[in-house]
Amino acid sequence: MERHERMRRLLLVPAAGLAAAGLWMAALAGAEDDPTVRTRGYGQPTCDSPQQVYDTRITKAPKRKTPSRKAKVEFQAFYCEYPDLSPPAASTMAFDCKLDSKKAKSCSPPVRYRKLKKGKHKLRVRVTGPKSNPGKTGDPTPDVAKWKVTG
Repeated sequence: MERHERMRRLLLVPAAGLAAAGLWMAALAGAEDDPTVRTRGYGQPTCDSPQQVYDTRITKAPKRKTPSRKAKVEFQAFYCEYPDLSPPAASTMAFDCKLDSKKAKSCSPPVRYRKLKKGKHKLRVRVTGPKSNPGKTGDPTPDVAKWKVTG
């Protein structure tokens, strides 16, 4: 297939659940049948409800076992209906982070922790939606990173 035959035109389509607010997002026409579109390596989203527009993905976390008492975790939001599109800018999205048994707090990627205690740690991260309207379209199931501080 020639390169120009694989090119797709850009369409503006209403984002699920956001069309009433007048928000639109770009989608590639015919992307679902073109294997060249899935080149970014992003996983398929796990969207649990029709109202959910975003899914959370941890993209970088500490190794399973580490001597370091510091941790840096990177994460992003992805579109449920259009996972092949570039993720929305992290600066426009609201996230919650919950480390171990502590309360969930608002956070932005990347999140950094210092002076972690020796032992197992578990970070749960979820996108709650756009900063302009958090909670309505976010991810009900957080993505999880687990690691053990050995030093």
